[in-house]
Amino acid sequence: MLRSLPLRVILSVAVGLWAARPQDALSDPPRWHAEVGTAHAVTNPQAHEDGLGAEARFAGELPLGRVVGIEAEAGGLWLPRVRAPEDPRILDHGDGTALSILIGARLHPFGTVAGPWVDAAAGYVRTGSLDRFGFDAHAGYDWRVANRWDFGPYVGYFQIVQPSDSLRPEDARIVSIGVHVSLDSNRPTPRVAPPIAKPLPPPPPPEPPPPPPSDRDHDGIIDAEDACPDVPGIHTDDPATNGCPPAGDEVRVVADRIEYDERILFDTDQAHVHHASWSILEKLAAFIQSNPAIEVVDVSGHADERGSEEYNLELSRNRAEAVRSLLIHFGVDADRLTTQAYGKAHPRAEGHSEKEWRENRRVEFHIMQVRDAFGVPTTVGDGHEGVTP
Repeated sequence: MLRSLPLRVILSVAVGLWAARPQDALSDPPRWHAEVGTAHAVTNPQAHEDGLGAEARFAGELPLGRVVGIEAEAGGLWLPRVRAPEDPRILDHGDGTALSILIGARLHPFGTVAGPWVDAAAGYVRTGSLDRFGFDAHAGYDWRVANRWDFGPYVGYFQIVQPSDSLRPEDARIVSIGVHVSLDSNRPTPRVAPPIAKPLPPPPPPEPPPPPPSDRDHDGIIDAEDACPDVPGIHTDDPATNGCPPAGDEVRVVADRIEYDERILFDTDQAHVHHASWSILEKLAAFIQSNPAIEVVDVSGHADERGSEEYNLELSRNRAEAVRSLLIHFGVDADRLTTQAYGKAHPRAEGHSEKEWRENRRVEFHIMQVRDAFGVPTTVGDGHEGVTP
């Protein structure tokens, strides 16, 4: 049956040919073939016992190029019984029939579908109640009768191999003649060439594409949507934090400033940081360390309006240095911290009461230099609205 060695060899060859199919053959459509004809055995005992019968075949062809294609076919054969077997030991089983499943190749010598063709195939044959090996060959000539159809005559030969140890070991040999019809599955419809017209002027050049949206810190969030356009950050759904580094406990980045929820406390006329404010400075230090893209942070000191300008400038400088020292104590690299002193030049709250003075005795943190998503250092600016002490 299908496990027979000859058929396995045929299948292996067919698969190998299909795997080696050239790339330029991939566009050739499959072809379908059908044949109907009369058949007669040419050797005994079939020629003596069976009369003129009929055969029919249906095949699919996968082109390997313009000339050769591999083919799989299914066929049927019928030969009417006209005489009983001469040997009385042989039972008369009636008409001769055969069903076949064969694999082979089809050749178009001129490289065109219409015109001469030959094919040959081999494989499995079921004749009566017996499983046999068989092969066939056909030759024909087709004419194109429609856009995708070919039609023409053919002659064929079919041989069913009998094992030598069977009761009648003679192979059955059948010749046939009939008509062949072929169909191309995807042959395009020929088009009539349009009349030659005056060439149109070339189209205007396309508009240049708009420049990409600005993203100064290269964090993938455009500046128009980035709440911290100069500091690489992450995407969030909150417009106030989108594009900023992830907030720490009570610490966050707003634009180019590091802000915090609590105040750093100083006594009047003192640069010493209250111990109660050490916890917020520890959180600030941890936040700076966890964001290596922030390379330089400036610690700016401010004082209230009381006292002379020179005195307040020195006091605010000492406050900035005191905070810087504590940040270094909590682990921030000293190279990442600078200081500025502004005295009473930039009050946060306008007024002359203790409430406003307390607001103005403060330290602020401004991001001066960052390293973007590509590792390129970028100077953000002085971070203080262009004012120098």
